[in-house]
Amino acid sequence: MWQRSLSVFVLCLSVGCLDVGTAPADHTSSGPVASSQSPSEHLWVFHIAGGRYATHIQLVAIGDRANAQGRREFRSIPSRAWDGSPTNDFAGFQVTVDDSAGTSWTFHSKEGEVLQLAYAVAGDTAIGAFTLADGTRYRALGVRFDSIAVNLIPSALSRVVYDSLPVVMIRVDDAVATDRDFLERLTARGLTAEIAVPTRLAGLPNHLTWNELRQWRADGMGVVAHSRYHLSTGADAQHFIAEVVGGLSDLQEQGLAAHIFVQPGTWSDSIFFDNPGKTHTWRGSLLRTFTTVSECYTYFYSLPRADSLELGLSHTTVSDGTSDRWIRTAWGTALQSNHMTVFLVHTYHLKRPDQLDWFLDMVAAAKTQGSVRVVSTSAELFGSAALPGPDVPDSTTKLDQ
Repeated sequence: MWQRSLSVFVLCLSVGCLDVGTAPADHTSSGPVASSQSPSEHLWVFHIAGGRYATHIQLVAIGDRANAQGRREFRSIPSRAWDGSPTNDFAGFQVTVDDSAGTSWTFHSKEGEVLQLAYAVAGDTAIGAFTLADGTRYRALGVRFDSIAVNLIPSALSRVVYDSLPVVMIRVDDAVATDRDFLERLTARGLTAEIAVPTRLAGLPNHLTWNELRQWRADGMGVVAHSRYHLSTGADAQHFIAEVVGGLSDLQEQGLAAHIFVQPGTWSDSIFFDNPGKTHTWRGSLLRTFTTVSECYTYFYSLPRADSLELGLSHTTVSDGTSDRWIRTAWGTALQSNHMTVFLVHTYHLKRPDQLDWFLDMVAAAKTQGSVRVVSTSAELFGSAALPGPDVPDSTTKLDQ
């Protein structure tokens, strides 16, 4: 897949995503859906690296210009901690702007506490400091998004439905051209799959188009976010925010809204979520705030159903040279009572198009016999409803008051 790697490299250069200083500018992706950007404000996702703020994210709607009263608006929006509990560290503060650019803000509490947030903006990234009343300074970093992105936040987190009937899902990663044949093989057997899409690669050569993705969603497949560029990176904070929230935002702009994020296996360091400790952080807070299920590498695929798996649900790979014996062993585990299993396929790593036909036949037979339930999104593994069909969002929607 050297062609794919070259395409990613060229794109990264063109949009500046290899610049470690700033996140890529949030230009609207190509497609039939018009930009939903509010002319009056943006959503900012901030992280303050210290004190009681360190394990949270801060969501703020910031006005791009003065309102009717001649003031720049700064409105805090609730987020979630990594454990799903609601957080809003800026609630209760009166916030006033200190400069005409809207990059310096003073916070006043009813108790007389005075705090300050000041930063410089490059592209869509803000880098600066949050200063406490005693002079303590914490590094502050923020990424700007279209104001409609606040609608990405699910109103509530789903809770697992305990059911003795095992549930399985087939996931197809990267939305590449070879997925077309495999998806047809699924459809012929009455099976569905979740398609994990690196959103800024959709429509490029050797990738599925947005129209194809909308059609597959209409046909019952799940379509979820798999970052924007699927980079090989241990991403800086701003790039992690941009890849997660940006990927979900791109799907929404294309009428394919989802609350599921699939971690690229190419991520490393602090964003390679291979143990619970890595999600018990502000990064887990971001995933919990914008998703109902985050498919990572945190929990082994053979664990029985539990709420905790929503933040780090793993998988077993049935392509990439995996032996038939291993697949049959994993299938046996998947059939255990109250289990849920994600079977991942990279179709470009199949030796031939029909390589997994025997596996698909086995899954289809078990579904027909009623010994397993096959779902199209990871949210359904926990008992949540399937994603709705493709839709064109209202471009006039603004942040909730």
